[in-house]
Amino acid sequence: MSLDPVPFDSPAVERGFGFFETLLLVGRRAILWEPHARRLLGTLATLELPAPSAEALESASRAALGELPDGPEERALRLSWIAVGHDVESPASWRLDASLRPIPPGTLARRSGSRAVTAPARLRRDSPGFKSTSYFGAVAALRHARRSGGDEALFRDGDVYLEGASTGLVAWNGGRLAGLGPGALPSVTTEAFLDGAGERRGLDRGELLSGALLLGSLTTAVPLLSLDGEECDVPPAMARACEAFRERLRTVAALQKTL
Repeated sequence: MSLDPVPFDSPAVERGFGFFETLLLVGRRAILWEPHARRLLGTLATLELPAPSAEALESASRAALGELPDGPEERALRLSWIAVGHDVESPASWRLDASLRPIPPGTLARRSGSRAVTAPARLRRDSPGFKSTSYFGAVAALRHARRSGGDEALFRDGDVYLEGASTGLVAWNGGRLAGLGPGALPSVTTEAFLDGAGERRGLDRGELLSGALLLGSLTTAVPLLSLDGEECDVPPAMARACEAFRERLRTVAALQKTL
């Protein structure tokens, strides 16, 4: 689908003023559609900004899929709500885009387990409470990780680990889960994995080395194999929990929406 160009001086381009959701698409089935749509629309309501309707999100997504057949093939579905006009209080200044994309090779490789590095303290996520297109800190941190031989960067607040640049972070703690502390993005996939369980707090390095997992819409759920080159434990029960969660995402109808 061809998209109109975005003006070079739009708030979305010059200031990163926009919001997005990335969903895993299996055939025509959007995984965790409802919580992704709820996060986007909830963010806009909290910030008192113009918003698309839930029906518009579905319609745009179906148009992006076109005649795509259902089946096992996986793709990414990106929903973007961006400010293309200068008066951000006006609904006419906003644009909804839906597009299909291949899952990045680096993300597919991460599904075998992640080798993460600690992000430099100078790099932080902008407004971590919101999934915004102002994404410099995350992009720069991920670039740092790749240049350091890793596939993900983990943000810290002091000595406390919060989340990955593109993933949520959960410590296993022998099955006593912990993660999604203050300062971390409210991760849809992490919330689905926790399913109401676990402590909501930041994590220390020792917990990560003893067993942790990364979660994201396209990553799904994977064990943390190493941190800054130091090998991490992968408890068998945690590995089984990752596999079971990945299977649930692909097979449980309540976690999917057919577009």
